[in-house]
Amino acid sequence: MDALQQDFFYWQLVHHLVIQKGMRVIEVNPRYNEVWLEEEDDKLPKVIRVLRVDMNWSNRLKDDMQATLVKFNDLRRQLSFRKMVAENIYVSTYGPVDSWEHLFLEPLTVGQHKTVMHSYLIEADYDKKARELKRLHLFLMNTKPIEDMFIEEIEVEIRRLRTEVLTKAEERLHAEQSIFTYGKPVLTYFFLLAVAIMFGVLEWNGGSMRIATLIEYGAKYNPLIEAGEYWRLITAMFLHIGFIHFFMNSLALFYLGSAVEKIFGSLRFLFIYMIAGIFGSISSYAFNEQVAAGASGAIFGCFGALLFFGVNHRKLFFRTMGMSVIVILIINISLGFLVPMIDNSAHIGGLIGGFLASFVVQLPSQNVRMRQFLFFIIVVILGYGLFTFGMINDQKAGEPMIHLQFAQELLEEEEYEEAYSLLLSLEERNLDLPEYYFLLGFTEVHLRNLKDAEKNFIRTVELRPEFHEAHYNLALIYVQIDETEKAFQAVNQALIYSPEKEPYVQLKEKLKR
Repeated sequence: MDALQQDFFYWQLVHHLVIQKGMRVIEVNPRYNEVWLEEEDDKLPKVIRVLRVDMNWSNRLKDDMQATLVKFNDLRRQLSFRKMVAENIYVSTYGPVDSWEHLFLEPLTVGQHKTVMHSYLIEADYDKKARELKRLHLFLMNTKPIEDMFIEEIEVEIRRLRTEVLTKAEERLHAEQSIFTYGKPVLTYFFLLAVAIMFGVLEWNGGSMRIATLIEYGAKYNPLIEAGEYWRLITAMFLHIGFIHFFMNSLALFYLGSAVEKIFGSLRFLFIYMIAGIFGSISSYAFNEQVAAGASGAIFGCFGALLFFGVNHRKLFFRTMGMSVIVILIINISLGFLVPMIDNSAHIGGLIGGFLASFVVQLPSQNVRMRQFLFFIIVVILGYGLFTFGMINDQKAGEPMIHLQFAQELLEEEEYEEAYSLLLSLEERNLDLPEYYFLLGFTEVHLRNLKDAEKNFIRTVELRPEFHEAHYNLALIYVQIDETEKAFQAVNQALIYSPEKEPYVQLKEKLKR
């Protein structure tokens, strides 16, 4: 009878903690004699383990306490708690036959007191049971004294209590799972399809690595944005530079986009994705000179949305995806600082944009109109301020050579007027580079502006005397304006730095004749 009485008490205790105190069931072992619970509302995280067991010897009890302490510490790390109070409760018919009380005098600790475990042994003896319950600050209410109950009644009551506990655990688990299945990833698949189509379009029309093609189809290009093509802040989100960039971003969008859309729903996800992508483009414009494209800003916005979810459901976040999200985010941000080719300004901008956009839309279970309106104003002001800063920021990262590469690609396509307009627009950037003056002179030759072309080629060789192509083009200009002596001197200079180049040798022979 004493053993059955403790079985009954064990389920009364678990039922009280789960049903009355609202603790979350972490784990129930298959034999139902061990339950792990988490007290979610406590400021200092608390986890309770309740074990129904009869132990004859204290050394077995001691071994179990040590093993339980290790499991509590592992659980603390898994739940990302900095510190955790643990309570280890043994419900036993009797204590071990040898001395055991000393094991419970002081709490056990591990990890520099990050995990503190208090242990209790509750025996069938009424006085001892009352004393331990008082130490635990627990007051159980029996609807009917166990002395007045038949064995069959006790067994029925145990099954009832167990059923209610397990049902409550199932309901809570279902409620938590429903948070992650609010929506379906419809728009995620749409965006994946959109970036795949645009990648195919780029490859078909010159290649996704080609600057001119990227700019033609809407990549972020600062001079054209400053000229009024603000739509590039959006279209850049759907373009990618090279297959690796396209593949990695598509993979990230598939997993992160799906997770965010399932949690927030499609309409909220659309707002978060677009605002994050635009913030990423604006940040890239404000801090980076390079031609940029890709869904990275929007993808980092998904990270921001998941962090917002973590702020609102901290424990659920860390129980599920939390540490993985944070570790991957830290790795990606760190890589952005270490690898020059990565546009980290777009990543950070997208992360902030996604986080703030999540405050605007809130989670489906939230409805805080005033806070939503306030954060919408913050998003608008911050986005406008960042764009305005980009307009006046002359210290952007990135090499100006990207503009010259674009001009060279235009020249290769014989788009001389367009190349010339681009090169003239770069005058205010004071690009005192030999490559700039050479391309400008080369363009002016084809536009029959030989006088200005001569000046630019002369400036090219002043900056870099070994630039033999500039000497050769100078010689060609002098031939056209019948200044043979200057042409001869210029081609000789070209041959000094490239003596075996056939066109130079042929021009010199022609001038000799």
